[in-house]
Amino acid sequence: MPKTKLTIPEQIQDMTNKGITFKYNDNDSVIEFLKHKNYYFKLKSYGKNYDKYLATSKKGQYINLDFAYLEELSTLDMLLRKTIITMALDIEHALKTQLLLDLSTNDAEDGYNIVKQYLDADYNRLKSLYDKIGKSAASDLIQKRKDSGDDYALWEIVEVMSFGEFIDLYQLYYSIYPSKENDFSSYLWSIKFLRNAAAHNNCLINSLKAPYHVTIHKTKDILFEISKIKTISQKSRDKWMTNPVIHDFVILVFVYVKLIKSKGLKKRGIDSLLQLFNERMPEHKEYFEKNDAICESYKFTCKIVNYFCNKYRK
Repeated sequence: MPKTKLTIPEQIQDMTNKGITFKYNDNDSVIEFLKHKNYYFKLKSYGKNYDKYLATSKKGQYINLDFAYLEELSTLDMLLRKTIITMALDIEHALKTQLLLDLSTNDAEDGYNIVKQYLDADYNRLKSLYDKIGKSAASDLIQKRKDSGDDYALWEIVEVMSFGEFIDLYQLYYSIYPSKENDFSSYLWSIKFLRNAAAHNNCLINSLKAPYHVTIHKTKDILFEISKIKTISQKSRDKWMTNPVIHDFVILVFVYVKLIKSKGLKKRGIDSLLQLFNERMPEHKEYFEKNDAICESYKFTCKIVNYFCNKYRK
């Protein structure tokens, strides 16, 4: 059934009808928020973290949900997305740097052969590069290589690829030249999915309650690493690592602290992550005291963030 377009006063009335209270906000501040800070369709999606009455005169209304809680969740989601994007960009740069360092000490590879194998495996890969001509900051390089027979060196092509394209090339390289220490292939699609969701401003913490719409294959290395955290039970691991966003975020943090070698960059990244989880996220913890899904998922993820950051800080 098509949804009806609502004015802002109608949106406020719709929230009231759904049982959402306004204990912390006056009408003007709610209007200001809906006009300039977030839109209703996105804001109300965080209500999926809350139960509804199943009976009585309040059937279908939310239980213990206030507008301020939605406002806070949307703000935390925004801060989380910004953190994810920054970390993912750092990871992408570090992956390229490590790959090219490995190439420089690999006598079996000249940097051209691996790219030829990559491009020859699927014509669409070359077409994807051509499609960037005139639309990318790297257009000149792509045109230049097109005019000379698409003879790319590895250190050139990584400059013109999307992250997804780079992952394919990265995985090809380490499938031919294995490296236990430097190969992060098994983690990269999780990071890509999370980065794309954050970059497209998709809500990340609006689906903390099961069932989830995506079935994931848990990463055994990560589960083993988490099993070392004595304050997290197996039941908790089994529950929260089936949440796609939490699973992929845990992988993002693990790869970040393991991969990043620049001390200054790593310190800034870890400090920012700890500030978000240890200081900003619990700033209004009283809002969520009655919501088990929000409290438990936060405590689970916060313990992992602190464990990884402290263990792999250096």
